Amino acid sequence: WGAKYVIIKKGEHGSLMFYDDVIFPTAGFSLEDVVDPTGAGDSFAGAMIGYLASKNSTSLSEIKKAVVYGNVLGSFAVERYGLDGLLKIKNGDITKRVKMYEKMIRF
Repeated sequence: WGAKYVIIKKGEHGSLMFYDDVIFPTAGFSLEDVVDPTGAGDSFAGAMIGYLASKNSTSLSEIKKAVVYGNVLGSFAVERYGLDGLLKIKNGDITKRVKMYEKMIRF
C-alpha cells in the first residue's frame, strides 16, 4: 500500500525521487538569468507525465529519465515570463539541454 515512487520538487535545488531504498537526487539546472519562476513546478510535472506517457513505462530507469526531463523543462519555463519560454522551444533545444544536464549530474 502507498505510493510506489515519491518525487519531491525543490525548485532551483532540483528534486528528490524515492523508490524502495533508492534515492535519486537531482540538481537544479544552473541558469545565469531566472526571469520568472512561476510555473516551473507545473512544467516539471507536465514534462514528467508527458515523458512517461510517451514511453508507456514506469520502470525505475524511465522514472529517472522523466525526472531529468522535468528538471530541464522547468529550467526553460523560468527563462521568460508566462508561457513564452515554453512556446518557443523546439525538440532539439530540449535534447541539447538534456544532454548538458546528464553530463552535469552523470546519472
